[in-house]
Amino acid sequence: MESIWPCGSVLDSFFDENTMSLHIKENRPILRKKWWPWNWKPIVDPTPFPSKDLKDLVSKIFKEIETREDWFLEIDRKLSKISQLGPYRIVIVYPPLSDGLEITVAKPIKRLTMQDYKLDKEVLELFKNSSKWILVSWAPWSWKTTFAQALVDLYHQDNNIIKTLESPRDLMVSDDVVQYSFTYGTHDEVRDILLLSRPDYTVYDEVRNKADFELYKDLRLTWIWLIWVIHATRPVDSIQRFLGTIEMWVIPQVLDTVVFIDKWIINEIYQLALSVKVPAWMSSEDLSRPVICVTSFFSKKVEYEIYTFWEQIVVVPITEEMQSNTSGKSAMWEYAKHAIQQKLQKLLPCDFLIKIKSASVLDLYIPATYKWRIIWKSWNIISQLEKSIWLSIHVTTFDELPIMDVVTETKINKNFFEIYLPKEFIDQTFTLLVEDSLITVNSDSNAVISFKNKSTIKSLQKRWFLIVDKNKL
Repeated sequence: MESIWPCGSVLDSFFDENTMSLHIKENRPILRKKWWPWNWKPIVDPTPFPSKDLKDLVSKIFKEIETREDWFLEIDRKLSKISQLGPYRIVIVYPPLSDGLEITVAKPIKRLTMQDYKLDKEVLELFKNSSKWILVSWAPWSWKTTFAQALVDLYHQDNNIIKTLESPRDLMVSDDVVQYSFTYGTHDEVRDILLLSRPDYTVYDEVRNKADFELYKDLRLTWIWLIWVIHATRPVDSIQRFLGTIEMWVIPQVLDTVVFIDKWIINEIYQLALSVKVPAWMSSEDLSRPVICVTSFFSKKVEYEIYTFWEQIVVVPITEEMQSNTSGKSAMWEYAKHAIQQKLQKLLPCDFLIKIKSASVLDLYIPATYKWRIIWKSWNIISQLEKSIWLSIHVTTFDELPIMDVVTETKINKNFFEIYLPKEFIDQTFTLLVEDSLITVNSDSNAVISFKNKSTIKSLQKRWFLIVDKNKL
């Protein structure tokens, strides 16, 4: 484990071997983030840092950079400056953008090699020879960049040509490695340079916006080996960030390995592969579709499946319950019902309810007066819907709806209509069938359903009601 030693800068006096970052606002105490094994904590100076001293420090930094070759001005705006000075990343913000002059300085405190991670031979072989498109992910301050830096050193040992994309350029790498910055070039310009110069590896620290994802895809599809860093708070989140930015079916072609780093430890490694199969919760072979399987490198088990589901892209955890078609299947049925209901609301001129009867059949309940109108006049629409949702639609009427067998009492006058339910029905949602209409209502803390709308009261008095048993739908 190699320390990042001071570089002979005016900033050296503010840092020791455990200081990760320095945060100074004029006339406020200096705050330092100090790293301790597997954690960090803030240390605040006892006295404020005077405004004059902060202005002097900023002046000294700018005077120093005039004599340094290891300095880059990454962002130069009227009220903010971001630069890299040796190992120091410096952010300076001026009023009125901030409510006072402030400076933030960050510096890596450790430089690790692959040996420091104590990887077994199988993992080391994966990084060195098997996987060429690695995404390094986890939350901020989890040492993702430190790991990417160690990978660069590993590949540099074999005399590979390596180039980095950074803003700012704060990777501490060999002078043989070329470091690019988007501050001075567009994504298109950098793309052209990399495609024509053909490096062995490109390291991108870090992927943030759609242009970054598009560049990632373009470089990967031309078989440039990539190591990219991305923020995500959960292992699967980094994969989900690709959804919507590039086509789903392209993802396994541009991303084969996802490494999750937490406190210098490789927490998980996921590998992605595309196959055509029946998703884990489904049973009918007719439901086969392209599925991205996300497999844990350590357990060798599929932990997630990604596929299109009712025109949506879903990321489904593959748990034991899901594979046994119990709670996982129930959750997916609810998702399917919600998506299908949204479609039908745009197509049908009447109230309706649906029941997913099996993996291939959907019951559609509608008023009897609309049944033949929908069958004869809207059958083309129904047929198209069947193809899009991969289910056969059986049209039936409200007469076939399952009805709750529950004893109720009512109180009625001109101003209210109240339905009294047994106490086990406190604070629940119900669907009432009133002739050809459906009414969704809630019971209160006394298991009472109340109506105060005069037209609704008249309708209930005239037609009466039934309570649909939605547990059977």
